[in-house]
Amino acid sequence: MSNEVTELKASTIPEAELNWTKLTVERDDEPALTFTGVQIASARSFGDRGHPDFSGSTGRWTVLKLYRTKGGKLVGARIERTQWQGEQDQYEAIVCETELEIVEFFGHGPLAKELYSEAEINTAVDVA
Repeated sequence: MSNEVTELKASTIPEAELNWTKLTVERDDEPALTFTGVQIASARSFGDRGHPDFSGSTGRWTVLKLYRTKGGKLVGARIERTQWQGEQDQYEAIVCETELEIVEFFGHGPLAKELYSEAEINTAVDVA
């Protein structure tokens, strides 16, 4: 079995057409990441039980973002949001060389799969 991962959609867009921006991604207990890049995908859940993408926890939700740096690296960010007094949002981010590393960071949950779909990353296992 092999895990086939396709090229990101931003990789297929001519570089001259990308809106490169100076970005900062926060991380808890580590320095923030700053880079010139472009966001290529995002996904989020919702803290409202009435929403079809309910997070499973009232008042709390998750935001996933995927960026490509001008230098070709991938930056994955996970933000755990809360609306509750006394709780703080949590920030986690990683810099990766490959899409496989990004998949290891985000996993295979429903939100991650939504992110991969938007980024056109195929994480299906090829079974012969």
